[in-house]
Amino acid sequence: MTPPNWQNVQSLPVADIEIEERLRIASDTAVASIVSSIQEVGSILQPLLVRRVKTGYRLMDGLHRLTAAKQVGLEEVPVKVSDCTNDQAIRIEVDANVAGAPLTPLDMAVFLAAHKELYERENPEAAQGKAGAHGRWNATDIMSVASFSANAAEVFGKGDRHIRRLISVGEKLSKAEIAQLRSAPNRVQFKDLEQIAKCGEQADRSAICAALGAGEAKTAKEVLDRKKAPGAAVLSPLDQQIAKLKDAYSRAQKSARREFVRLHCDELVELIHEISLEEEDAAEVVSFASKREAAQ
Repeated sequence: MTPPNWQNVQSLPVADIEIEERLRIASDTAVASIVSSIQEVGSILQPLLVRRVKTGYRLMDGLHRLTAAKQVGLEEVPVKVSDCTNDQAIRIEVDANVAGAPLTPLDMAVFLAAHKELYERENPEAAQGKAGAHGRWNATDIMSVASFSANAAEVFGKGDRHIRRLISVGEKLSKAEIAQLRSAPNRVQFKDLEQIAKCGEQADRSAICAALGAGEAKTAKEVLDRKKAPGAAVLSPLDQQIAKLKDAYSRAQKSARREFVRLHCDELVELIHEISLEEEDAAEVVSFASKREAAQ
């Protein structure tokens, strides 16, 4: 079969694109998430795929994007135009919907957390207090988290409470922990991320990420069960505090770290000086002992 001939990306009026019977209907929640994105960036970023027909242009891939464009009132959308047969058009529609790699639960957690962070950065009042928390999940503002959460809930067949846990995981995980989970020989499942979301201690989360990433455990529950086993090591209060500080520092942006150092500069300098004196004293003790042993 001769491959379809694709033209360069161009724009077409929304009204000029025909929609015939589709193999897949548009999802309201998926459309809502695209609407939020269009309202934020001002346009559709990924071109729609259309074919040239006698009556004009007919859609092959991009039903959700086209539906969202109509809802927000876009006059034109970016497209790639092809002169292809009807059979080729069906193949393109199938490949676009089936062959595309779906988001994993981990990817969805990371993307949702990033989206929530962007939303709260643009709407700082949404991150303040209980009223703000309520607004985050029911907002109709530009780029609201609600529409993206609803889409994720539909994709994974989960309720709102589960999706909130997914976002919580994305917020808690450091870049290193995400890398560990992505390198895991067994794909991290939704239930594993839920276990991570429930972890009260950073040490537990780190242990799960390390074990799954190294293939030393198949599930997050398995890791936690091992830690609860008789004889398992228990972190001291000091170690727990250190773990929490390390976790907060690793997840903070560089600008936040700089501001923290600026605010606590005097105290940090004093602590560094104390550590330096302790190390000097330790070095002197070792040196003195060595001299005495050499003289004997």
